Amino acid sequence: MNIKLVCMDLDGTLFAHAGEIPDVNIKALRECEKRGIRLALVSGRGFPFIRRTAERIGVDCAIVSANGARIEASANGPLVFEGTFTEDEGRRVMDAMLEAEVNFEAYTREVNYVVHPELAPERHIRSLQMNVQAGDVKAEYDPEKMKRYAPSTAYKFVVFTKDEEAFQRARKLLDQRGIKHCSSGSGNLEVMPRGIDKGSAIRRLWEHFGLKKDEVMAFGDYTNDLDMLMASGHPVAMGNAVEEVRAIAKYIAPVNTEGGVGLFLMENVLQEKMLCR
Repeated sequence: MNIKLVCMDLDGTLFAHAGEIPDVNIKALRECEKRGIRLALVSGRGFPFIRRTAERIGVDCAIVSANGARIEASANGPLVFEGTFTEDEGRRVMDAMLEAEVNFEAYTREVNYVVHPELAPERHIRSLQMNVQAGDVKAEYDPEKMKRYAPSTAYKFVVFTKDEEAFQRARKLLDQRGIKHCSSGSGNLEVMPRGIDKGSAIRRLWEHFGLKKDEVMAFGDYTNDLDMLMASGHPVAMGNAVEEVRAIAKYIAPVNTEGGVGLFLMENVLQEKMLCR
């Protein structure tokens, strides 16, 4: 086996708790870079946050943000791909979420438009505030501005809510209108532009680097990682992954809180051993 690109989700995968990166993950990723293995951080989060994560690790890697809507070959570019909703598609999604009266955000390049923040989990509000303070993003809480500017500029629309009834309303309305959605955790729904997901992103990446599917390994834990895992030649589910992810994986890594990504890479890639489940 000749792995030339390792792609990994962040929350629930590379991260342990609250954005902590286990030392073994940092060690393994730095060693991959030394050996010429390309790395890609693949997340629903925004580009500036992921870039800061790469800086914390100390590696130069590709950055896939907003679940594949923006792809950079490295922290300093070049831009490989950027995609947003069409006006009509974006308005259909936005109208469904507004009708559901649920907390949701529209991610754009410069601004996160936030609606009904009072329904968001406190941990998410704290996370957003930290990202704003770090200069990663601007937060805009004016629904009228969102209605004017978000439909054709949004990378994605995402629900974060502690209100179960609102969550179910949103999911039902999206389903009724035939709008595909996925999830990165409980109380979360994510809607991407047509044809954009983590799977399409890593395909674009390996083509950009002149690689083949069988040279790609991917790590994930939740349903928004399914497309990425299926698009890789060597899909790895975390030990803490949901059953849907475990079902399509070839390999199972230890849980994220134990540094599962690093442990798996050390044992199976860097030591040139591969243990199938």
